[in-house]
Amino acid sequence: MARHRHSSVGVALLCLMLATPALGQVDNRLEAYTGRNATGYLAPLVDAFRSNLNSGLFHTADVPVNGFHARLDLNVMSTFFGEDSRTFLATTEAGFSPEQTVRAPTVVGPTDAVVVDGDASTKFAFPGGFNVDNMYFSAPQLTVGGWKGTEAMGRLIIYDTGSSELGRLNVWGVGLRHSLSQYAHGLDPVDLALAGYWQNAELKNTDDQRVIDARLATLSLQSGVPLGSFYPYAGLSVGWWEMDVHYGFDEVVSADPQVVEFRTNGDFQMTLGVSYQVGFIAAYGEYNFAAQNTVAAGLSVNFPFSNRSVTQ
Repeated sequence: MARHRHSSVGVALLCLMLATPALGQVDNRLEAYTGRNATGYLAPLVDAFRSNLNSGLFHTADVPVNGFHARLDLNVMSTFFGEDSRTFLATTEAGFSPEQTVRAPTVVGPTDAVVVDGDASTKFAFPGGFNVDNMYFSAPQLTVGGWKGTEAMGRLIIYDTGSSELGRLNVWGVGLRHSLSQYAHGLDPVDLALAGYWQNAELKNTDDQRVIDARLATLSLQSGVPLGSFYPYAGLSVGWWEMDVHYGFDEVVSADPQVVEFRTNGDFQMTLGVSYQVGFIAAYGEYNFAAQNTVAAGLSVNFPFSNRSVTQ
């Protein structure tokens, strides 16, 4: 059976972030896959990417109604892959007979390939994964306010892959948050806020060709309550996610570029966490329940210091 080798640049990026094997090895693993198989193979890392971006966005729900305040956060987000992320149902590609569906490794799954027998002594190999345990990012984040209980947030992730084919990953995000507590004084001392965020991720190679193009919109309801130096907080968010992975066939010059598309609408994520403040520095940790569960932790430097909330 003849198969076309293709450049799996999107997966290579994510694997390089995780310090997994080199680009050529990634290509070798994916030369069997196109279409829905490529989507299933990549899905755990794509879900982890989304969950990471949707984590560490807040660690207090207290938004002062008036008066200038600023906060610089240094966030780290990590997703740990469970057993259900390590395999998917894959189907033999066109040209192989008879068609067969088996449970095969995802990109984060076992390293051993799954081989099936076909007609005329042919074989089809579903490639193994890279036995990846987790995926992580770090993101500095700046928040400023306040005008009528409203504040603005910005975050930035820049990751240089060190590869001329992959280039640099740029992720930027902005958001607005508004205090709901100011309209419901009967909830005191519980803080309540409504927030909206937009994040954009883009990876271009040195030829200025897109490798990854992703967008994430999030609407979040956030709450928390001060308990001395501790501040437990919780949030429920809904997100709209688009991610395109672009690649081309290496051995077929005339072949059109391929795009693996990922779309998620109305995806929910729940956050549970706690902050602790010492002076003008706060530390926090949280757990996010999502398509791929994610943990996040960080440090926050606040100005000016306030006893009302552990991060304000």
